[in-house]
Amino acid sequence: MDMNFQGDAPTRRRQASTEFPQKRLLARVGIIALMAVGSISLWVANPILWLWLTSRLESGSLTPSMGPYTLLLVGIVLTSVAIGKGLSMLNRLYGRISGSAPTVRVILPWRRSLRGGRSQQRDSDATLPVSLLDVVMVISVAVALAAFGSWYVVTNPVPPNIGGPGPAKH
Repeated sequence: MDMNFQGDAPTRRRQASTEFPQKRLLARVGIIALMAVGSISLWVANPILWLWLTSRLESGSLTPSMGPYTLLLVGIVLTSVAIGKGLSMLNRLYGRISGSAPTVRVILPWRRSLRGGRSQQRDSDATLPVSLLDVVMVISVAVALAAFGSWYVVTNPVPPNIGGPGPAKH
């Protein structure tokens, strides 16, 4: 294989894509896996991490203070922003490697015809890009909601002092 690429950038990309298809496929699968792990960690690992950290700060104290709760809130938000930026970078990298920008035709509700001409495409109809990150995030939200729902059904959490052990208060 000749590593001497000549020509403009699109020509070089075309040459690289025809010479290394297995590497490109492996890179795309790796990026998808990283995006899946990152999106699940956004909903699961990030809050668990900050709950664990702030519980360690509160473990020696008998009276709660606002400091750990503020740290929890700020930490979750800042870590979510950082994970979101990382996911966005992975999405741009995937777009460069795959060279595709899939779109879906979306007709906004206020631009729909009321007379039944919905099957005809008009210039006013919009196409919005749908990236891999959009798909991965929707799937991760669905997984997180399913996990929460199954946890709720399995554990059946009861708030403290409601129907639990101890004398009834009148």
